[in-house]
Amino acid sequence: MTSDADDATVSRRGLFRAGAAGAAAATGLATGSGTVAAQYGGYLDDVDNYDGTHDYTGQDEVTVTVGAVNGLRFGPAAILIDPGTTVVWEWTGEGGAHNVVAEDETFDSGDPITEEGTTFEYTFDDAAEGDTFNYYCVPHKAVGMKGAVAIGSVDDDLVQPDAGGSDGDGGSDGGSDGGDGGSDGGDGESDGGGRTLSAGDIGALALGFGFAGALLVPLFYAAHQMANDEE
Repeated sequence: MTSDADDATVSRRGLFRAGAAGAAAATGLATGSGTVAAQYGGYLDDVDNYDGTHDYTGQDEVTVTVGAVNGLRFGPAAILIDPGTTVVWEWTGEGGAHNVVAEDETFDSGDPITEEGTTFEYTFDDAAEGDTFNYYCVPHKAVGMKGAVAIGSVDDDLVQPDAGGSDGDGGSDGGSDGGDGGSDGGDGESDGGGRTLSAGDIGALALGFGFAGALLVPLFYAAHQMANDEE
């Protein structure tokens, strides 16, 4: 148990709090100078839900799921935050007992917990741009339950949190598209029942026959108008 863990307060309601005390991993976690991606040093290679670094800069508090995917992952696996941001790890209750332990012991949630809704938080007050904090779940580290917190900037593919919201919007759009599709279907039925063609439709048909067809557009349109007038 580290001094940081000693400073954390634990309750049966599942609330842990690791204060700002504790040195940032300015040198302890870096596997090389330069980019944050280099600092990952292959740490997340066996983490199958690692899809880039999720960009949470500009936010005061960020939540990471403990027991994501199959119950044995942190989600997102890698996040980018500003110095001073608080990260809250929240348990899903899936995958057995979990904890959150930094490789350099900057933060430690204590003994593994199974209870859904348990939270552990740490505020990165002492972190500086370029720092990286790799962490893991003790019981499940060997199966890839690992994560990383990058500070300030990162040389990695960034995933925008809004992407999830965009997916939701996309679903909405998808619904609209579906509605459009239904409308198109309705249009298709109208076609079968003698839908009125527009000048653009006639033009498109004429152009399908090449240059000569394009010259016949006015004739096609006039003939179509006459047919409509007769109806």
